[in-house]
Amino acid sequence: MKFELMVALRFLKESKGQTLLILLGIIIGVSVQIFLSVLIGGLQEDLINSTVGDSPHIFISASENRPSSFINVEEDEILVSKITESRTLKNIISYNEILEELNEDSRFSAVSPVVNQQAFVTRGGVQSTVNVKGIEIDNGDKIYKIRPRLLAKEGELTGNNIYIGTGLSENTGLEINSILELRSSFGTSAFYKVSGIFDFENQQLNDALVFMNLPSAQSFFQMDGMISQIEMQIPKVFEAEPITRDLEKKFPGYKLVSWQENNQQLLTALNSQSSSSYVIQFFVILAITLGIASVLAINVVQKGKQIGILKAMGATGGMASRIFILQGALLGFVGSLFGVVFGIALLEGFLIGTRSPTGDDLFPLSIEPGILLFSVVIATSASIIAAAIPARKAALLDPIEVIRNG
Repeated sequence: MKFELMVALRFLKESKGQTLLILLGIIIGVSVQIFLSVLIGGLQEDLINSTVGDSPHIFISASENRPSSFINVEEDEILVSKITESRTLKNIISYNEILEELNEDSRFSAVSPVVNQQAFVTRGGVQSTVNVKGIEIDNGDKIYKIRPRLLAKEGELTGNNIYIGTGLSENTGLEINSILELRSSFGTSAFYKVSGIFDFENQQLNDALVFMNLPSAQSFFQMDGMISQIEMQIPKVFEAEPITRDLEKKFPGYKLVSWQENNQQLLTALNSQSSSSYVIQFFVILAITLGIASVLAINVVQKGKQIGILKAMGATGGMASRIFILQGALLGFVGSLFGVVFGIALLEGFLIGTRSPTGDDLFPLSIEPGILLFSVVIATSASIIAAAIPARKAALLDPIEVIRNG
């Protein structure tokens, strides 16, 4: 192997122009591959964080009543004897045991019981529909990050204190310490004090979301001892689906939904984005492979006489083949290392060029060592595969014919 390596290095040095051309192609290909992988990954992470990062990843709610029938077949006649009540959404009654079990599960970073109902706000003769969330502030804040988003605050979320969004505040003229009347669909009404105004940087949430503490919401919506659902958050959002399926076995009497089920369009967009990235990277690697194969094939022709002399002196076809395999491996490995460096430089340049006036990055880009290692392995493997055809051609050269014909 030492002999083949020495000859391979000599051939590469003698054909400096070809060697540099191949290296340049590999460097550009690897750098583009790394840039695309990290950029698409950063875009997807930012999109997921902005969409589901500060929201529940798994929901537990009560089962629904569904229409069903008991059918008897007598003498070829089908008799419908009973139809159950129409489909209605129920509340969770006994939830403390469920909460205890979920809080002991290390897979969850937050578990929050919630009353989630609609109510009406009347201000200046204008009636608005709002979504009221009754939460335990310490648990709910772990999911929604409410406290960091409060632009103004004059009290905790206790008693008759509520938090409203900036949109609702502007639309109704409500300010800190204003008194707000809420009316439920049951016809009950109560007065609450605006103790906080938040900004979720989402117009829909800012216009229609109201937070109050859990006991107050239970009392207002006549749900004493009951909740609408349990919301959970996990550190790794894409593990929500298998965890949801596991929880279905533990709590068969309840309905469990993951964020993926509620965001099918988002997942489709992410999958399409990933597929596009993989296709581009595939063709980049294919271009590198074909380029290396073409140049090394020419190299076999140019070095044919030297290979013939080596084989006449006792070199075997396998040795001649390994010379070109080693050339491919050396070109791929060295080129991919420089490609990694150039790819990181491209990413740094992109971050500098897209920073906001405040100096913040447009979105986070994380350069994982695994991506860099994967690029090196792929480029080196592709180069070895590309060298296989020229290597086989070198192994089959007839030394006498090559020397005789020059």
